[in-house]
Amino acid sequence: MMAQGVVSLLLWVAVVASALAQVGVVQWHRDLLQVWHLEDARRAGLQQDYTRLLLEKGALTAHGRIDQLARKELKMTEPEQVQVLPE
Repeated sequence: MMAQGVVSLLLWVAVVASALAQVGVVQWHRDLLQVWHLEDARRAGLQQDYTRLLLEKGALTAHGRIDQLARKELKMTEPEQVQVLPE
């Protein structure tokens, strides 16, 4: 009888320990999922910023804009006479 009681107690402790471990694993998974969602939202925001910066870079480095700035701010003009020097 005593052995049967000990086995029952050990099985009961194993079931409770297993249930507590399951609860811990589920909570850990939820925490990881929340972190993943936050990082994914951050990644999406950074992707939008990157795309916007690429468009802005394209606009700022357009040849027409650079030519206009060179003429206006630096007072640059086309050369009137081009001379190519031999090598």
